[in-house]
Amino acid sequence: MGLLTGRISGGKHREVWLDQSTHVLSTIEYEHHEIHSGSAYTLSRPVTLPVANDDELRIAQPNTTKWAHIIFSVVSDAAVTVSLYEGTALVYEAANILTPINRNRNSTNTSGLSICHTPSGVGADGSLIYSTTAGVAGNPASSAPGAVAARFEFILKQNTAYLLRIAGASGDVLTTNLEWYEHTDKD
Repeated sequence: MGLLTGRISGGKHREVWLDQSTHVLSTIEYEHHEIHSGSAYTLSRPVTLPVANDDELRIAQPNTTKWAHIIFSVVSDAAVTVSLYEGTALVYEAANILTPINRNRNSTNTSGLSICHTPSGVGADGSLIYSTTAGVAGNPASSAPGAVAARFEFILKQNTAYLLRIAGASGDVLTTNLEWYEHTDKD
C-alpha cells in the first residue's frame, strides 16, 4: 500500500492524514492558512457620525506585489450607504492612523496597508467600484438599521489609494470592519 505525502518545505515531506470517522482528506481554506502564517489582519472602527459628515477611510496599497485581499462590513443603527472608490486623491492623515491587528496574535508581522480615517484635501474621490445601501433605501434619516457586507473580496491594486465612504444621518452609530490577508502570487 502506498502512502500519499505532501511537501511542506524544501525537501521535507509529511504523510497526508484522513479524517478517522469519514475517511475524507482534512484541509483548511486558504484564507484560514493565511491566519496561521501571520499574513491576515483585521481592523474595527466604531464611530458616531457627526452632523453633516460621513465616515471615510483611506486605504493605500503599497507599490509591492504583496497585495491585500480585502472584505469589509458595516453595521449601523440606521440606514447606511457604503461606497468604495479606487484612485482617490484624498490625502493620508498621519494624525488619524488606524492600526491593523494581526489575526495570529503570536505573529510579529505587520500589514503593508496604510489606513487612516478622515483623509484630508480637496480632490477626486476616485472611480466608484462598489456601492450599496442597507436599511430603508432613500431615507437615511429613518430608524431602520442597516448592515452591509461585501463578502466577495477585492484584491487591491498595487500602488493605489482607496476611499471607503460610509454615509448615514447625523448621530448614527456604526461599526466598520475590514478583514484581509496579504499575498504575493506564486510563479
